[in-house]
Amino acid sequence: MSCEEAQLHKERLQALAEKRKRQAEIEGKRSQLDDLVLQLQHLKSRAMRDRWLLQGTGEEEEEVKRKQLQQDEEQGKKLEDLIHSLESDIGELESEESQISAKEQVLRERLKETERSIEDLQKVQEPQV
Repeated sequence: MSCEEAQLHKERLQALAEKRKRQAEIEGKRSQLDDLVLQLQHLKSRAMRDRWLLQGTGEEEEEVKRKQLQQDEEQGKKLEDLIHSLESDIGELESEESQISAKEQVLRERLKETERSIEDLQKVQEPQV
C-alpha cells in the first residue's frame, strides 16, 4: 500500500467517524426535540383545560388559575424557543453531515483511482519480469 493510499484510507476513516458522530448528535437532538414537543402539547392542553375551568369560578380561585395560566404560557413560549433552537441545530448538523458525506465520497473515488493506477502499474511490470 502506497503512502498516498494509506493517507486516503486514514482520511476516509476520519470522515466516516466524524459522520457517525454527527449522526449520533442529530439523533440525540431529535430525541430532545420529541420530548419538548410532547411537553409543549401537554402544556397547551392543560392551559386549554384551565381556561375552560376558569369559566364560572370565584374571584380568588380565578386569580390563582390566571397566574398558573400565565406561568404555563411563559413556559410554553420557552419550550417553543427551545424547539426552534433544536430544529436549527439539527439543520446545521445535517448540513455538516452532508458535507462530510461528500468529502468521504471524494476520498473514496480518489482511493479507487489510486488502487486502479497501482493495478495498472503492476500489470505493466508483470510482462517485464
